[in-house]
Amino acid sequence: MIDLLVERLDRVFAPANRSAHGIERWRVIFVDDGSTDRSAALIRRHLERGFPALCLRFSRNFGHQPAVSAGLDHADADAVAVIDADLQDPPELILDMVDRLREEYDVVYGQRMNRKDHAIKRFGSWMFYRLVSLMSEIQLPVDSGDFCVMTRQVVVAMRSLPEHLRFPRVLRAWVGFRQVGVAYDRPDRAAGVSRYSWKRLYQLATDGIASASIRPLRLAQVFATGYVLLSIVALVGIVFGLPGVSADPRLLLLLLLVVNVSGLALVMFCLHIVGAYLGRMYLEVKSRPTYLIVETLHSAPGSSAGPSA
Repeated sequence: MIDLLVERLDRVFAPANRSAHGIERWRVIFVDDGSTDRSAALIRRHLERGFPALCLRFSRNFGHQPAVSAGLDHADADAVAVIDADLQDPPELILDMVDRLREEYDVVYGQRMNRKDHAIKRFGSWMFYRLVSLMSEIQLPVDSGDFCVMTRQVVVAMRSLPEHLRFPRVLRAWVGFRQVGVAYDRPDRAAGVSRYSWKRLYQLATDGIASASIRPLRLAQVFATGYVLLSIVALVGIVFGLPGVSADPRLLLLLLLVVNVSGLALVMFCLHIVGAYLGRMYLEVKSRPTYLIVETLHSAPGSSAGPSA
């Protein structure tokens, strides 16, 4: 994917396109999230030939969201674009996003209309965005991932937030500012296969929901309170409303067991919600860094990179 990505970016940010869209300079920040293949070597080769880029190599795999956070932490541009390296988010759309950014917007995010993925994955993604939007106390756009262009002001605001377990697309919505979506069709990967397992997708979903709101905790409280009230009503009906029940202790004991066992699934569900938040609290309290950089690779002198790119 590295060679394909660099080739596409070179075409997108060719001098004629930069001039047409008012872009003086540009730079790419690669984040190597503990890769075990030849990604770092390929990136180094492009840097040596003068490709305007910076590569941050993690000491191990810290995950997708910490990688995005690292890129934002090292971005010093007037406009910052976040894009995955698998080319499912078209780099050509960045130029249109920059134009929209000049229309007095602070964030222009990509909104996926159609995506070429497995049917189960498409359904899971559709459910995830709507569940996060429903559970969130802030307005989160549906079907929008990390692909976006932001002003420096928004990036600085996101970097100022103190949490270590960062979910950039949620933080992007939380800081506010003027935001607008750009619809696009998400193609399939240009090459290779995704390393994102169902387990990691589930973890990403639960982290997104837990970082966006505490409404799931409130929902668990509502479920627990409702179950207690229904149990009381049921017990009153068993003891006083059913003739002959109170006279038979064995039947009464059986009905009490049924009422209690029926709430086991609800109890486990509520414990699952509480555990998700408790785990995040434990990790936050330890205050470990979001990521560790083992090596920083720079482009060769004379490239078009610059501090005000």
